[in-house]
Amino acid sequence: MNRKVLVAAAWPYVNGSLHLGHVSALLPADIIARYHRACGDDVLYVSGSDCHGTPILVTADREHVSPEAVAQRYHDEFVHTLIEQLGFSYSLYTKTMGEFHIDVAREVFQAIYEAGYMTSREERQAYCNVCQRFLPDRFVKGTCPNCGANARGDQCDNCSHQYSPEELINPHCGNCDGVPEWRPSTHLYFDLPQLQDRLAAWVRNQTGWRENAVAVTQSWLKGLQDRPVTRDLTWGVPVPVEGFRDKCIYVWFEAVTGYLSCSREWAANSGTPDAWRAWWENPQALHYYVHGKDNIPFHTIIWPAMLMTLGLRLPDRIVSSEFLKFEGVKFSKSQGIGIWLPRALAKFEPDALRFYLTLNGPETKDATFRWQDFAQRVNGDLIGNLGNFWNRTFSMTNRYFGQVPKRSKVGADGVVLLEAIPTAFGSVGRSIERSEFRQALIGILDLSRQANGYIDRREPWKQISVDKSHVAETLAVCMEVADALRRLVAPFLPVAVERLNAFLGTDDVGWFPGSPNVGLPIAPPNVIFRKIDPEIIEAEIQLMAERSAS
Repeated sequence: MNRKVLVAAAWPYVNGSLHLGHVSALLPADIIARYHRACGDDVLYVSGSDCHGTPILVTADREHVSPEAVAQRYHDEFVHTLIEQLGFSYSLYTKTMGEFHIDVAREVFQAIYEAGYMTSREERQAYCNVCQRFLPDRFVKGTCPNCGANARGDQCDNCSHQYSPEELINPHCGNCDGVPEWRPSTHLYFDLPQLQDRLAAWVRNQTGWRENAVAVTQSWLKGLQDRPVTRDLTWGVPVPVEGFRDKCIYVWFEAVTGYLSCSREWAANSGTPDAWRAWWENPQALHYYVHGKDNIPFHTIIWPAMLMTLGLRLPDRIVSSEFLKFEGVKFSKSQGIGIWLPRALAKFEPDALRFYLTLNGPETKDATFRWQDFAQRVNGDLIGNLGNFWNRTFSMTNRYFGQVPKRSKVGADGVVLLEAIPTAFGSVGRSIERSEFRQALIGILDLSRQANGYIDRREPWKQISVDKSHVAETLAVCMEVADALRRLVAPFLPVAVERLNAFLGTDDVGWFPGSPNVGLPIAPPNVIFRKIDPEIIEAEIQLMAERSAS
């Protein structure tokens, strides 16, 4: 029986272009979704653009445009780069400023409020008399009370110290430089302590979480505190509760409801409005949540607490990546540090980026993107190993037979290689399900390396003038391995697989060993992967040096 598998990928924030650090955290979701589809499972893969919150207001104010314009611009860019170029195979990619999401977010908020999991509290907030509005944390600037650096909001970017905005030295409005006053404002809070015992009991029984998720979650559970769920903003989802309708739902609370709202929107778009229930009300469903480690508590504490109050399916697998660094420095959208996705895709093929970010991604510890290593891994492991095997197999098959040859027997070395195929499907599949994507890809490269060694030992280019049946046997075995590798890499390298599918006249990427039909015409192969030009790498290194110097 096919499983119902939900793949819930973090929602990228639309206040600027994505960098490769974001991609490294989001890519595992697409690998998981493609793998489970290949296994025949019913996959619902959801995500979208996170469109509300203060950073978008900051960008909009700086550019003198509306927050809607900023959000739509980057949403359109994300659709182009993530889906159209990188090939992320979402069931639906939507946005939080859409009416469907807004309605569901308000419905969820109302249900949790009415269930008794929210309390009200008066607090002091910065108010700018010049701008005539309450100031979000990011709009309050001043001097850090801990290190003396210029700081904003409630956390210093220089020393990472956290504080209340009122503790800033010489606070001022980030928009007009006016001195704010502190006014009382009443807000609703999510009563997490009321759910602490249920959350702790649930967490104790979880498996399949990465170590960073376990550590962060346990730390939070030592003393849960209630969290504000409303803000004095105009850009966001309006609060549906009487007495708070002039406020918006805090973006951290509203955005995580996107997993549910996107699922429901997908069902509505499919003409089956209740179809989402097969994933969200099904105790046998399997739920993956994929994100970066800075989002762990929202997926292991906040969202599960919300789901408990709603009586919906809780997460199973927490796939939380560590940080990707750029030549040793942490990627940062706010500080402009990183390799921006539109620029990367303008220079390099999507599969080259997907390959390197899987093989050298921040899976269990922080990883560093280095230009020279990127070129060496792609040109050596991807092209020199995998691409080389496909090219040799297809070229010689075309040259010597023009079609997939028939083999009458298989020697001992061929038997060993063919027996490695089902073993690879099993081990690679288990690695993907354990969120060990690097190990899965290494297993695929190992099979390709064995196959290249088989060709080297059999030397069909020499044997063709001596024993054609020997060559037929060799290439028939290689064609089986080539097809197996095509299926194995399908979750990782969709662009290459599309090229191979067109070449072999098939779109079958089922997760099982198969073989091209004997007699299938084999034309000379087209380029499967494009080699990375060393001059491009040198230019990127030079650009990085110039930016660092400035």
